[in-house]
Amino acid sequence: MKRQLSVRQRFLLQNIVLVLVPILLLVLLGSGIYYGLRATGNFRDREMELLWPEAGSAVTVELAISHLRAHVDKSELDEMGKPTVPRRYFASAEAMGMRGAIVNDGVVAYETEPGTAQALIAATYARVPTGRNVYLWDDNGLVFRYQSADGSSIAAAVMDVPFVIDEGYFPKHVNRLLEKVLLLVVLLGAAIIVGVGYALARSGSHQILRPLDALRQSARRIGAGDYDTPVPVYRADELGETAAVFEDMRQQLRADRELRKRYEHNRQELMAGIAHDLATPLTKIQGFTEGIIDGIADTPEKQRRYLERVHSTSKQMEALVRRLFLVSKLELGQVAFQWQQLPVRHLLQDYVAEQQESLPAGFTLAFTDDWPTDSEPVLRLDKAQFHRVLDNLLSNSIRYRAGETGSLTLRLYATGKRLAISAQDTGRGVAPEEAGHLFESFYRTDKARVDVAGGSGLGLAIVRHIVQTMQGNIHAESNLGAGLNIIMTFPRTAEQ
Repeated sequence: MKRQLSVRQRFLLQNIVLVLVPILLLVLLGSGIYYGLRATGNFRDREMELLWPEAGSAVTVELAISHLRAHVDKSELDEMGKPTVPRRYFASAEAMGMRGAIVNDGVVAYETEPGTAQALIAATYARVPTGRNVYLWDDNGLVFRYQSADGSSIAAAVMDVPFVIDEGYFPKHVNRLLEKVLLLVVLLGAAIIVGVGYALARSGSHQILRPLDALRQSARRIGAGDYDTPVPVYRADELGETAAVFEDMRQQLRADRELRKRYEHNRQELMAGIAHDLATPLTKIQGFTEGIIDGIADTPEKQRRYLERVHSTSKQMEALVRRLFLVSKLELGQVAFQWQQLPVRHLLQDYVAEQQESLPAGFTLAFTDDWPTDSEPVLRLDKAQFHRVLDNLLSNSIRYRAGETGSLTLRLYATGKRLAISAQDTGRGVAPEEAGHLFESFYRTDKARVDVAGGSGLGLAIVRHIVQTMQGNIHAESNLGAGLNIIMTFPRTAEQ
């Protein structure tokens, strides 16, 4: 799944956009006004009148006078580092009747009318003879004279237009129009901000609420016991991870439900097996005792034979009850294991040697050592319980041998990082589809067998519980008529 922005990142991005949009609008609006005014070229005075319309022609004159001063003071320089000649700044003022002149070191740098610079300077002295610098604008007109500190530069301007505050260049209706335009721009900006915010909020809520709604519906289905409908995972962010956790939970609940079904099925089979295996010997005991009571066993020899059979059957029932009790304690973890680090090679060799005298005629027990001779494999196990495992495997192989002969070979070898012990016999074997059920309680491949003396179906179940308690795994490999191979693997410990 393609990686997407997290919920936190999306919220952060939306907040940034909500802040940036107004800022961008203000920047665009300010830039538009600024560059719009810059585009007016020579009409800088009109720009000022746009801001201060009550000043009338005063702004135009003030701008022209300001540039004259800047030229004399050399505060406005061109690209060559020389004072600029403010020709374009005088256009509006000269159109109103102003005449100006600039003289630098006796050289005329600028004059409104050619050849009139000196006369214009003299006119300022004629009107205001005192002072180096003069700026007078009254009802008689304008007189301006400004000289540098060293006297090398002088600028002068005269104008017959009196100082008047009029309505300005822009009519009043233009001002009202500009106010409306400004209001419209503000409203438009607000509408854009609201629209963008709404769109982002709607998009964000949709991206969050849709997965949450699907998650809520899935939670309701799971709460109602529907563990079969998958939880949809729409995204790869925190919401997607939450949905994936719900999906894992659903799968676990479904697996637990199936496990409970299997446990219930096994419990029912266990109860049926117990009832079956107890009913048969009880029936035999009842028959023998009735034979004694009814006088069928009318001789001391018959009575003794009947009592011996009752005793033998009761001992079989006792063994069955002990095995059932052992299976229950193993399942509940109530069997105390005496753990030891023991050399498994010597344990198997000793076990095979001990069993030789008790084997039935025609049956052989052997040990094959495929472990390297330069090391000694060690297992953490309970010696008594490990012997119980071997005893059950041996008795199972003897019970299901083919004919009067048979064999069981215990093999020690390594498989990957684990230690393996296999028990391969030459008995009747089982069908491959039944191999996985051999370790279930009361499971028998011969469904018609009712004699408990032929096996209770608990031996391999006990083997499985003990092996698993020793952190091992166990499974069976078999083909019908080709013997049975039971393989146990354990985690390897330090070798001697």
